[in-house]
Amino acid sequence: MGDLSPLSPDEVDTAHKQILRSLLSVDDGVASIMSALEKAGLDENTIIVYVSDNGLTLGDHRFGAAKNCPYEACVKIPFIVHAPGMYAPRVDSHLVANIDLAPTIADWAGISAPGYVDGISMVPILEDPSTGWREDILFEHWPTEEGVGSMIPEFYSIRTAEWKYTEYSTGEVELYDLVNDPFELENLAGKRDYREIQAELAARLQELKVE
Repeated sequence: MGDLSPLSPDEVDTAHKQILRSLLSVDDGVASIMSALEKAGLDENTIIVYVSDNGLTLGDHRFGAAKNCPYEACVKIPFIVHAPGMYAPRVDSHLVANIDLAPTIADWAGISAPGYVDGISMVPILEDPSTGWREDILFEHWPTEEGVGSMIPEFYSIRTAEWKYTEYSTGEVELYDLVNDPFELENLAGKRDYREIQAELAARLQELKVE
């Protein structure tokens, strides 16, 4: 792996172990909540959403510990909906994000989310996975003055089920085939065979930025 910044390989291994250890406390916390709901007789009519605020690199793409990158290690997070008796258990591949939480909770409560709220209610796809849904999603980053975030330049990125395209403020671009290259190791931007998909994603990215 070689030297990493800001963490060494040994520090990355240590950080990984510490993260796994910390999850034991999370497990205990979830168990306590579920136990309290059961004692109160609310366990069968309480919806629980389990979600993280961000992903984290641990050596991925030579970032020792970063959460603001456009790569899957930063972008993908745990996202679990526990709704007893409401939806059939399954693993879902729809493109959802934390911006979808507010309209979803509003939908569960039987009210409408304000028009200025970003995101889409997930209730339709929770009820029927064949329901139409977004085919792409925008994510973006503005670096902070200090810290790990400052290592990564400003970027705008679009992700679909199969592709990811990113434009940096430096003028650099990245294109990844997430099906055949899930670890995003081969940048296909600028290659002749991928000009068409790159142009399509670049145009769609501009649309999302405006929206």
